[in-house]
Order: sequence, then structure tokens, then C-alpha cells
Amino acid sequence: MRKLSHDLAHALAAEYVLGTLRGRARQRFEAIARADPAVAAAVRRWEAEFAPLLDRVPAVEPPARVWRGIEARIGTSAPASAGFWSSVGFWRSFGLLAGGVASVLLAAFLYISGGPRGEPMFVAVLTAADSDPRMVVSMHSEMLRVRMVKPWKDTQGKGLELWVLPKDGPPRSLGMVDNRMGDTMLPIRPSDPRVRGANAIAVSLEPMTGSPTGSPTGPVLCKGMVAPVKVIPA
Repeated sequence: MRKLSHDLAHALAAEYVLGTLRGRARQRFEAIARADPAVAAAVRRWEAEFAPLLDRVPAVEPPARVWRGIEARIGTSAPASAGFWSSVGFWRSFGLLAGGVASVLLAAFLYISGGPRGEPMFVAVLTAADSDPRMVVSMHSEMLRVRMVKPWKDTQGKGLELWVLPKDGPPRSLGMVDNRMGDTMLPIRPSDPRVRGANAIAVSLEPMTGSPTGSPTGPVLCKGMVAPVKVIPA
């Protein structure tokens, strides 16, 4: 069984919890997590990081068409012995409780599935100096996806600029990202020279319009090593 590095384990765990790691890659990661306690711990940590997102979703009652469908099925197919369990009253009462859960699950699904499809080519988990995860950056076939996990406070009048740190040479700017929960989609392809040879990714605090020098001028807020998932085409 393949042994994952610390950075790759956390990067894949974040993608796994978000739901963007799919297909055979997801199945392979699940097998690795079952066999490796460190990888399983990484999954639990990312589940804890993203769980608060569900608290933002208000409960709602299922629409009337759902009740009509339930009533139609009960009225034509439920046996008399089913009693209370087949009654519309029971299901309506249950629905008032379950509807809120369903809306949370639906919102979570929409949240994690709103980005680009397909297995990412690389991912990077960006952490602050205190090792607190802040962002997950993933390179897809059409764009770069930057998912904010924990925004910064007290950054009025300042912006967040994303940088590629290559093995050789100065940092390369990838653009500005939003300081809010959710995704920033940057129209950057894997063939873009700015992401070629990426060794790490960092975020610095800059003026709202970006660095005036073309290099980081403010403090580095978070950074993370790039973990390749599959080969980037030339």
C-alpha cells in the first residue's frame, strides 16, 4: 500500500472531505485511510474544519409537492396493518424534522459540488504559522480553484494575493483571492507558465489592487507545499 507524505495526505484528505476527490482516486484514498491511522486522522481533522459550514444553513419544510407524492403513495399502496406508520400525519411530523436535515445535506452537496469536475492535477493545503489550515488550492484542467477554509479578520483596506513559489526564481503572482468562505476561481490552466514547476503556494497581505512591485511586499499569511495528484500535461 502506498505511503503518503504528510503534505499529500492532508491535501487529499481536504479534497476527499470536500467531495472533489472522485472515482477510483477516491476509492484508493479510502483504502489508504483504512490502513494508515495518520491518514485517517487527517480526514477527521478536515471533517472538523468543514463541519461548521452546515451550521449556516437554515431548516426548511419540504415543499407541498413532496407531501402530495407521499399522500398518493400511502393512499394507493399502504396496507391497513401499517397503521400509524403509514399515516400522512406521521410523515408530515417526521418531515418537519427531517426537512431541516435534508436542506443541510443539499446545501452541503451544492457547496462541495459547485467547482470544476475531475480529479485535480495538484493540491496544496495552505496553513498559517500556527498550523491552522486556511485554504485549499487545487489545479484543474480549466482553472485554479482556491477554497477558503478560515478567513482572516481585521484586513480592512488590504487584499490577499496568491503566489507560486517555484524551486528556482522569484515568486509568481496568480492574482487576488477573496477573504471570505467559499471559492475563488482563477482562469489559469495547467500549461500557464506561472504554475509550471510550482513547489509551494503562499498568500501575502497586499494593497487591494495587489503588490505594487510584482513581488510580495506584505507579511506571508499562509503557505503550503504542492502535492501532485497526477501528471500535468506539457
